Amino acid sequence: MERQVFLTVNESQAGSRLDKFILKNISDPFPRTRLQEWIRQGRVHVNLKPCLKPGHRLTSGQKVQLRIPAQHSEDPEPIAGKTAAVYADSHVLVINKQPGITVHPAPSETGPTLVHYLLHEYTELRLFQEKQRPGIVHRLDKDTSGLMVVALTREALKDLCRQFALRQVDKKYLALVQGCVSRDQGSIDIPLGRDRQNKTRMAAVPEGRKALTSFKVLDRDPHGLWTLLEVSIYTGRTHQIRVHLAHAGHPIIGDAVYRGRNWNYFEWKGKILSRLARRQLLHSMYLSFVHPQSRARLEFNQPGPGDLVRSLLWLGRSCQKVVITGSPGSGKSTVLKCFEAAGYPVFSADKCVSSLYKPGNDGWLMLRRRFGTRFIPDEDQAVDKQLLLEAMTKDSSIRAEVVHLIHPLVGRALEEFWDEHQNRRLALAEVPLWFESGLKDEQSITVGVFCPDFLRRERTAGHRNWEEHVFSRLDKMQLSQKEKLRRCALVLDNSQGLSAFESRVAGLDRALRQLRRNKQRRLWKHINKMISRP
Repeated sequence: MERQVFLTVNESQAGSRLDKFILKNISDPFPRTRLQEWIRQGRVHVNLKPCLKPGHRLTSGQKVQLRIPAQHSEDPEPIAGKTAAVYADSHVLVINKQPGITVHPAPSETGPTLVHYLLHEYTELRLFQEKQRPGIVHRLDKDTSGLMVVALTREALKDLCRQFALRQVDKKYLALVQGCVSRDQGSIDIPLGRDRQNKTRMAAVPEGRKALTSFKVLDRDPHGLWTLLEVSIYTGRTHQIRVHLAHAGHPIIGDAVYRGRNWNYFEWKGKILSRLARRQLLHSMYLSFVHPQSRARLEFNQPGPGDLVRSLLWLGRSCQKVVITGSPGSGKSTVLKCFEAAGYPVFSADKCVSSLYKPGNDGWLMLRRRFGTRFIPDEDQAVDKQLLLEAMTKDSSIRAEVVHLIHPLVGRALEEFWDEHQNRRLALAEVPLWFESGLKDEQSITVGVFCPDFLRRERTAGHRNWEEHVFSRLDKMQLSQKEKLRRCALVLDNSQGLSAFESRVAGLDRALRQLRRNKQRRLWKHINKMISRP
């Protein structure tokens, strides 16, 4: 049935807008836009005459009549649905609220709410006088998940409300936020009130109500893209955690209202993250209160939901960087060719140097400035690598200078290669002088290629036309094969024929794939440990 509300304008309210006057004096939580729509429909009368202007200014003593449509005045009907109970007895119910469900009916909510489901499953709630919010002690936002307590008796409702008012209920939340929170722990003590520009939002305003939030960092992204927080609140303001964190410059990821959907901030990970975080990644993980009847303190812990876990797994994903190294003639380029044929992105330091030595390129310019025409006889010619190699093997000072000039350029090109392929599962780089050049990267997996010395001599003589003295000098310029392999995480044996070696390279591909799986499992365990803390 349609419900009617009658109001009278007193002297202090004279001059008020019609819509604001009604909202201030009515107990129903109607959105202002909905009320304005009703006014234009003729559902509001002033002194028994229809008033169609929401901005109409009222005078003292005027009578205002509002007719509320039937769908907004009827008590909610029981509807079958899952309430995800965590604990229940004859006095209290603790549930794990799912995201996307509004707690109780409201004019702006057209679908079934948690109250509808509770009334169906717990019939004792139908006896409550407060039919719109039977048993509801506190609320979670529609898209916030996690633990909530519901009173099943009037006595329990009264006692739990008292505990909340006295701040005797302990609540902790998980929040996955944008950016790096620098402090390991801290608090935000900023008053909150309605946003002056948008009444459906809350904002940090000096004249607002006191609001206190504390946080503790559980985990951080090493690149500073995200932080996982444990959050506690000591006041229960609307959207408190979301507004406080956004005000601090760290909006909750997925929060459409408070700037939490800046997917470009996450670069290549943003596209997939936008599909995983379809709501604010805020979860009520811990709830503790005193039982209204037994007076025993109850504690409940609810690990993070699937979308939060999957988002963390995706954000923690990184390209598996593999460096292939070894002594001259060991078979490094063969490894690279096999992986390239399998579709993986590859980088060759030798090819990079060849490119640097082309006329006008950085390496060419540096050597030209330092050595003049000694290794670059003509301005239209590339660096004479054979001539340069002979000089480097004979004169250690020239070798040191070339290393000082060229290796940083190779390192920069390698970094650009890693950045370009950071969205791939695996990328490989062949860097013969990985350890000698100082191009260290703790995140890379180094794979050394072993080949007996006599075979290396044969192969370099046959494929590269190196004479014995060239091979020996170049070999001595580097770390010994034994020392290189000792520093590598994995070693490939190339002491037999090509087919046997290609088979071992395929085995390396499988081993690297297993390492990626193991890393994902470790990350999954780490995340679950973080989000399951009491």
